[in-house]
Amino acid sequence: MSQEGKATTAPATQDPPSLLQPGSLVEVNPRDNDYLGAWYLAVIVERATSTCDDRYVVQLLFLYEDISTGTKAIREYNSVDIRPLPPRHRPRKFKVGDLVEAYYRFGWFEGEIVEELHNGNYICQLKSSKRLELVVERLRLQRSWRDGEWIPPLDESELAVEEEDSTEKMMESETDNAEASKAGTGNILEESDQKTKEKEEEFSEGAHVEVTNIDGDGSNQAWFAATIVKPVGNNRYLIRFETLRTEDDTGFLEKEMDSSHIRPPPPHIPVPDQFKMFDHVEVLYKGGWWKGVIAEVLPDDSKYLVFLANYDKLECKHSDLRPRQGSIDEN
Repeated sequence: MSQEGKATTAPATQDPPSLLQPGSLVEVNPRDNDYLGAWYLAVIVERATSTCDDRYVVQLLFLYEDISTGTKAIREYNSVDIRPLPPRHRPRKFKVGDLVEAYYRFGWFEGEIVEELHNGNYICQLKSSKRLELVVERLRLQRSWRDGEWIPPLDESELAVEEEDSTEKMMESETDNAEASKAGTGNILEESDQKTKEKEEEFSEGAHVEVTNIDGDGSNQAWFAATIVKPVGNNRYLIRFETLRTEDDTGFLEKEMDSSHIRPPPPHIPVPDQFKMFDHVEVLYKGGWWKGVIAEVLPDDSKYLVFLANYDKLECKHSDLRPRQGSIDEN
């Protein structure tokens, strides 16, 4: 089912190609049964010195060594298991039998389209035999990186233009049967969200809160300021967003949500004078606070390059960032 390809490797005595220079953002394939056919966002740390093989030390940006401390995983990989980030692409129509990569649990998993649904979604079977129902934005054509080129090659018509505001679409993708992450996945973003889902809280009318959008893989990507309008029973509430408006712009958007997707506003804590590479932050973007990681501190110290958990890349001002407060999710 997979399109296997090998990247060009350089002799150990030569300087590594630009793709493998320290600080380069890449995708890595762990080739592990737990991550079968998966590609994860990482940054090159250095060339490995423990062996004569063409191996590199990388730090994974969304997989963790220790959940309790937030220690990010550092691993060695052969250069054939490292590739550049694929260019952003337009959503496309797929057909049964297409080999794809599906965005699931903060990685891109190789799979195959096995069914196209009437609602426009697709059923994708991963290499692990797991089946997922996914929106088209969570799929991309499976490609291999060979000799410095993508196979099959990218056509200019496939490249993404500036994205439309998809916030409301993501909010509507909330599903009651979405599979939440389980303990032991090794992903602190998912596991802290699971703890949020497991707790029950009661909120009074008029209370100021934050509510989360739930993606098709069960992971929350952003928190939005909102007000409780009224409880509607069964731990569900009618809420009114404070930053998202209706399509006709006549008022603020209202939505019924489960209490497991609602939290009190985080307490005010001092924001550091400067964030560092790999700091976990929340980014004010499209009216909500989105999870991200500092990928680069730009020459202008008040700006940063941030990778969101959904692989969006943003240039952000210092004033649009706040530290991620995991304790909010864990209480």
